[in-house]
Amino acid sequence: MHANSAIPPQSGVRTVGARAGLAAILEPGTELVIWERTLPSRFTTWITEMDDANLPDFRVLVRPRDTRASLLPLLNENGLPNSEMRDLLIDDISGLAETFSDVTESELVDIRLERIDHDACWKFHRDTVEVRLLTTYLGPSTEWVPTDHAEEALAQQKDYSGPLERLRKDSVALFKGKLAGTDNGTVHRSPPIIGSGQTRLFLCLNKHSGTSPDLLVLG
Repeated sequence: MHANSAIPPQSGVRTVGARAGLAAILEPGTELVIWERTLPSRFTTWITEMDDANLPDFRVLVRPRDTRASLLPLLNENGLPNSEMRDLLIDDISGLAETFSDVTESELVDIRLERIDHDACWKFHRDTVEVRLLTTYLGPSTEWVPTDHAEEALAQQKDYSGPLERLRKDSVALFKGKLAGTDNGTVHRSPPIIGSGQTRLFLCLNKHSGTSPDLLVLG
């Protein structure tokens, strides 16, 4: 088994170099769009040196235009110190929420920023959503399986030894899920990290659903 940082051309997978390219997920036959980007090195240093206890962990349902104002008190409650790099994190999440809303035509965005130090969602699976946005700010990124090996990975789970790809550092992915239609959904998993001493800071954006928290009303 391997996890490559260089992603070869594959059926149903698009790699783009700009945020606007994420809209390619709407194209027929496209199951996964990866925006390969690089965040500033000073941000990487800041988040890597952060005490794990101060890493944020929350879930909130917002109107995209309210994302920044919604995140400020949540990050304060989580103990994340005010700084230029915290502003960069807020701006990044806000921009991704706007893009996700535009692509999915969703008036509300379910934002989950999660601190993970265990094997969360380690099983290979397809998401029960139409589309989901993922990125990892700290620690190893999401792993996914090429389409030709998807059923093998689902059946074998921990015994799977076929091709396995890992999103590059800072990359943003839009996955189609099972609700996008028959035979849709990229098979993926969170990388197993238990016992490694690693912590992940993971962002997941979804459309409003029955499992979303109540809408955060400002003012």
